[in-house]
Amino acid sequence: MAPLVPCFSAETLPDHVNTIQRNFQDKRRKGPDVNLKECQLLEMLQYSCNPPQEEIPQPGVIVCKPVVRLFRRCAAGLTVETTSWEPLRQAEEAKKQTLSAAKS
Repeated sequence: MAPLVPCFSAETLPDHVNTIQRNFQDKRRKGPDVNLKECQLLEMLQYSCNPPQEEIPQPGVIVCKPVVRLFRRCAAGLTVETTSWEPLRQAEEAKKQTLSAAKS
């Protein structure tokens, strides 16, 4: 059976990347802190072929929709899915740019 995976919000992803869970206890990852913004951004395209929500297809017709997943690959082989975190990061950077432009 696979180990339990804790649920957390996308905003706290950078903090969770720097911890590991052993015996139901959170421990700090060895080495320097991982900064996700500095890691290489990767994209993977998958297809979801679940039953359609709109209408029933004709017999023999399968409808698939693309699903884009984003990842960050960091040093030492750490790869983290950041699909939910990337829009938050972009919004934060846009907000910072707007504030700096308003100050100028």
